[in-house]
Amino acid sequence: MKTPLMRFCALALALGLMPVTALAAGPPAEVSQVGTSDATVKARLGPLLEALRAAEDPDAKRIVRVAWWGDSAVVSDGYTGKLRERLQARFGDAGPGFMLLDTTFDGYLHDGVRMKRHGWSSSNVIQGNLKSGLYGYGGIQSESFGGAATTYEADAPLTSVSVFYRAFPKAGDLQLFADDAPNATATESTAGATPGDRVWRWEAPPGGVKTVKIRAGGGGQTVAYGVALERGDNGVTIDALGLLGMRARRWLNADADHVKAQLEARHPELLVLNFGGNERVDPGLTADRHKDDIVATLRHLRAGAPEAACLVVGPIAHGVRVKGKVVLDPDLKTVYAGQRAAAEEVGCAFFDTVAAMGGDDAVELFRKQKRIGGDLSHLNGAGHRAVGDLLADWFIATYDAWKTETAAAQ
Repeated sequence: MKTPLMRFCALALALGLMPVTALAAGPPAEVSQVGTSDATVKARLGPLLEALRAAEDPDAKRIVRVAWWGDSAVVSDGYTGKLRERLQARFGDAGPGFMLLDTTFDGYLHDGVRMKRHGWSSSNVIQGNLKSGLYGYGGIQSESFGGAATTYEADAPLTSVSVFYRAFPKAGDLQLFADDAPNATATESTAGATPGDRVWRWEAPPGGVKTVKIRAGGGGQTVAYGVALERGDNGVTIDALGLLGMRARRWLNADADHVKAQLEARHPELLVLNFGGNERVDPGLTADRHKDDIVATLRHLRAGAPEAACLVVGPIAHGVRVKGKVVLDPDLKTVYAGQRAAAEEVGCAFFDTVAAMGGDDAVELFRKQKRIGGDLSHLNGAGHRAVGDLLADWFIATYDAWKTETAAAQ
């Protein structure tokens, strides 16, 4: 239970009135608000905060979308799922968000949705093996000449499904089956005289549907990138776009015009870059080199949403054992120096995840509280929930402070 002192410290951190080191030795759950200075955060998150204020009115019919790119820390939708839950409780539930049709790795999960898939042939932006550079919004292109299918079973009814695909001459069909219907509920021809990216949006009947299957219907090759699963017409959703083994710079393997079109189609109000866990082990790592990678990736992705807010989220705490003692991986300091500089150069807000988790003692604290795995690099379920709460506390405190100041200035 939080004491009055703990709550004061969390609020003070949110407002930038005390350094995170003042709480670094305490339980991670109490170290809830860290980032760039309060005034800078509110300025750089302005488009998001304005959108959240609109969504807070249930009659506004405003969906606020967050694009959250990351590595294995995001693949299971752990802390992003907890953050989504918290923000939806406050601003409205707009559904699970974007999901891939297929992956090239194991462990892909999404909070609130169970997924089954078969038959796709898929390519990952990490390998960069497609000359076209067409990897979609989530970094994986999936194709089939017919028969491949993916089923999504949601915990709560969905009201719309948007399928992101590639149109080209003689392309095949996509079929949608709603709630285990024996025959296709709707069919979309992906053939087009001019090649280009398209979005097929399907509206559910009143009351929504809980199960949706997307199938390559044959008649030619079908190429698709994923689906956006949404609920209602107001609230927040977070697109958890994590890929196993991903480094931020791998997004530069994707065609720039294609990425731009994908972002324009999804129209997020916030772009989040959440990498560094893999980059920290790169040979020849320097802060300047990492900064350049993050800056290039941010600019690559922001081209499709130049009016959106942007945020760099530092990697979770990773540990190493030195003489039998668990300590923070010193290479994280290099990663963090590069990411802070990148966020400053591009004009993005920054969230210091390590500081929020407990600073230099974060890994040992999470280990003792059984929130991190034996590899000292991957959170377990409890750890993901804790980090999700830290992020949610920061977002909500920032919004509340901005809303109060905005109202006072009017």
